[in-house]
Amino acid sequence: MSDKQSSRSLSVAVWLCMAGLGLIAVWSLSSSASNVSATSSSRSAQSPLPTPQFSLFKTADASAPKAGDTLNYTLTYANNYAGVQASHVRLYDFLPAGVDVLSTNPPAALWQDGVLLFTAPSVGPGTGNVSVNVRVRVPEGYAQLYNHALVMADGVEPVFASLLTPVTQQPSDRLRLTKLGYSAVLTNSELVYTLRCDNISNASVSEVTVVDVLPAGVSFIAASPSPDASSSKPLMRWSLGGLGQGESKTIVVTTTSPVQTGVITNSAVANAWQNVLTQTLFATQVVSDAAILRVHKSASAQAIDPGRTLVYTLRYENAGKQPATGVRLTDTLPSGVTVVGAFPQPTTQTGQQCAWDLGRLDLAAAGQIVITTTVQASRGSVLHNVADITAQPGSFPGHAELDTPVPVLKLFLPIVMKH
Repeated sequence: MSDKQSSRSLSVAVWLCMAGLGLIAVWSLSSSASNVSATSSSRSAQSPLPTPQFSLFKTADASAPKAGDTLNYTLTYANNYAGVQASHVRLYDFLPAGVDVLSTNPPAALWQDGVLLFTAPSVGPGTGNVSVNVRVRVPEGYAQLYNHALVMADGVEPVFASLLTPVTQQPSDRLRLTKLGYSAVLTNSELVYTLRCDNISNASVSEVTVVDVLPAGVSFIAASPSPDASSSKPLMRWSLGGLGQGESKTIVVTTTSPVQTGVITNSAVANAWQNVLTQTLFATQVVSDAAILRVHKSASAQAIDPGRTLVYTLRYENAGKQPATGVRLTDTLPSGVTVVGAFPQPTTQTGQQCAWDLGRLDLAAAGQIVITTTVQASRGSVLHNVADITAQPGSFPGHAELDTPVPVLKLFLPIVMKH
């Protein structure tokens, strides 16, 4: 792509050291791009103009793509103050781990390590939007794609935007392996991974094995259940035996994060006798200083019958080194339950989605929310619950998922003995 860029009239080399991500790609916006002007507005000593202020939005053209699909990101930013010019504009796009960049508009001069930089000599004095498009291919094995973007200019406060896109998982022959963890963690601190292996077929499977390959720099502390005695770090192995129809087993791995900042990716695979191998990946941003939000979700029962009461508990915290402001926790409840009470009361409730505006969370601050529901789901279904917590731009959000099965009714016939 650097050959194509040689025909462009503007090219600026920019280096940024952020969380150990390394060399930043350099991009250029044509001076003829829409809403970009190099003409400065006149200033009056008696009536100084306000400082430019940016807005930034990021969207994707698919809400739940599959591995191998093409995904188009659109970054849209604007200078919100008419008559004021923002100079030397830099737009950074921190792409999700594992994606392949297929194209961009404007075209790229250079990119590396999944970090893209677009530049413009100025934006303003009008307030029109400037858009950048990035086309990527969804990687295999990732359950979600987490994307950050940042726009800044000389003397202008940076503005952040984030986008979380779930990836639709293709079922294997019989096994499904999912992995959850922290999207962000401080250096040299506790990092917990959760692996869940499900038998999604209508028959039992035998000799189920799960292998987890820990990222470089991560130190193993413990796991429940314990890995096989033959395991050798960083490759951890569990022999889980058989899994019946619809049965699942969970593995919790506790580690210590690396001392260096950057992105680490954990890879795990599951296999069984005469079953297609299935893989999952999970990426974590290791940072030295940020607000890191976490949310954990639990239920009053591991399985629930229709008509019964199911109580969800959400526990949240700021696990980072900066205060979190504008904190909002959103819980998307399954369609098969009805909310009968919540403490504290949600700020808003729309359909099955409840949201709480929590304000400010200082360092190590924590709290909990309790939601009481009644189950109306039919037997044989699964209640899937999703919780998310977000805060100010530049902070790291938290995400949690919980499945509660509604089991099929089992009938036990009496034994009749004849004499």
